[in-house]
Amino acid sequence: MKELDKFIGRITAGFSVLAQIALAAVMFLIVGNIILRRFAAPIPGTVELVEISGAIILGAGIAYCLYSGGHIFVDVLVQRLSLKTQALTDFLTNLMMFVLNIILSWQIFVYGIRMSDRGFVTGQLGFPIAPAVYIVGIGFILMVLVNLTHIFNSGKILIKGADK
Repeated sequence: MKELDKFIGRITAGFSVLAQIALAAVMFLIVGNIILRRFAAPIPGTVELVEISGAIILGAGIAYCLYSGGHIFVDVLVQRLSLKTQALTDFLTNLMMFVLNIILSWQIFVYGIRMSDRGFVTGQLGFPIAPAVYIVGIGFILMVLVNLTHIFNSGKILIKGADK
């Protein structure tokens, strides 16, 4: 199980590099647009590129955030419970997230296929929108895998108890 957890960690970390690159590109694009707007004409399609990059940042970074524990958890009450009750709470929470993320990733891919079939592109630059939607879908599939490892880990605590 540890090998699978490490493998998913490497995949989510690698995918988060894509998010970091997109974030840096957005930063340079916006700064460049501000500078060029002051002295010449703005960069055409800046808004479209920032919107598409925002989807890529979300899709590529969300699974790593969950994997590394970067999400905000309200555990004021839960941390006062016993270890098994905490594991049960974690198990049930991740199970619900698992089901929700399966549905979300499936519907995101359905939406991406629909956008691809209809030929949706950005207004000014004409970039296809579907690839960004697919990246978001892949991000949610990675979240499903992270949820699965969390379910196994909390299930192991429920069955065997905590490792000493």
